[in-house]
Amino acid sequence: MTGSAMLRSLPNALTVLRMASAPAGAVLMILSYGSSEGRPFAGIDLSAFQHEADALALGAMILFVLGALTDLFDGWLARALNAVTRAGALLDPIADKVFVAFWLFVWVWILPFNLMIVVPAAAIIARDIVLTVIRLQRLGQDSVPIPVNFDAKMKTTAEFITLALPFVAGLLAVNGIGLTDWFFIEIWMSFLWFSAALSLYTAIRYLLPRKRA
Repeated sequence: MTGSAMLRSLPNALTVLRMASAPAGAVLMILSYGSSEGRPFAGIDLSAFQHEADALALGAMILFVLGALTDLFDGWLARALNAVTRAGALLDPIADKVFVAFWLFVWVWILPFNLMIVVPAAAIIARDIVLTVIRLQRLGQDSVPIPVNFDAKMKTTAEFITLALPFVAGLLAVNGIGLTDWFFIEIWMSFLWFSAALSLYTAIRYLLPRKRA
């Protein structure tokens, strides 16, 4: 493969990296909160970052940040290098959905069980699965994949911010600011429900009949 071809393949490589970082980071975070009581993460302890799980939690956070950053750069690089491809346009939203699904599962598992958390998280994941199936079925009908619009970008941004908040809470706890569990959970649920609402709104817009030129 020539240097030019390798450079043009970089955007898709970043997209694949985002997909790979999600399960790897999820495993590290799960291990960092593991317990010997049969069910890990019976409750959240934001000070857990201070103890023996530091390395695992830090590794998970690094993978999360790297994965989120690839979402900023893969599309930009593809346009800058004139390397926008059908495969890349299809992979990018799938990578976002994989990333969101794995990290939603992690935080739902770690936080105390609450239907106000489970319901919006399940709605986001179910929506993403349904739309991915529909998108794949439409491949033969569309000459090019449907471009990502502003609403979809806002949805993804809201989801990524929601997924980043537990890391922020952990870092604040380490530095002695004393963010309380209930306060954090209430804030996080607000972001989660907002993300779920955006997710369902964009799904409805996607499913509405599109105007043909």
